Amino acid sequence: MRRKQLTACLFFAAAVLLLIPSFAGTKGKNHPRSMGFGGTAELGENLHVVVLGAIGPPAFFRSLQSVDSSAGTTFQNEAGEVRFFPEHMTITLRILGPLDHTERSVPLKKLDHDLMESLRFKIRWKRGMRMRPVKEFRLLAASESSFADLDNFGLIRGWTYEMVLEDSEVPVTDHLVLYISSPEDKVLARLSAFL
Repeated sequence: MRRKQLTACLFFAAAVLLLIPSFAGTKGKNHPRSMGFGGTAELGENLHVVVLGAIGPPAFFRSLQSVDSSAGTTFQNEAGEVRFFPEHMTITLRILGPLDHTERSVPLKKLDHDLMESLRFKIRWKRGMRMRPVKEFRLLAASESSFADLDNFGLIRGWTYEMVLEDSEVPVTDHLVLYISSPEDKVLARLSAFL
């Protein structure tokens, strides 16, 4: 049951952080917007993890709203219409686990340090069916971390990755796609984020 409880708790937390702002305080046809990644990955045989990511800068998303009208949907902030993402964006990615694949309440081992440091990340912009790379993408830091387990009031082990991407004139209607791969270039997870 521990895996089910942990997964449910993590997805609930992700919903609160990523989905609830889209519905809270909606008046008329204005909807606050945010952007983030959420999903699961299998890093090895029976090595399942939860992946959550926040996209920034927070100042860009803080007052961003989508506005529905008969002409379509536009994005606005306090300065007016927003057509492009910022040229400099950040990603804080958290990989939590490993999850207990046997669903027994047993202590979980830490994620292997060498494995977690060897993960590879790739970012692409997606428009319709067309994919293109970002102009510049860097992994800034990777560190072992602990996170609050809201279900059991304990700690969940995991890793945090800080990344930055730079690109210009990317429409806010594009999707951001993150690939997590093994050192052998095997894709372990593909996650998408959009407004």
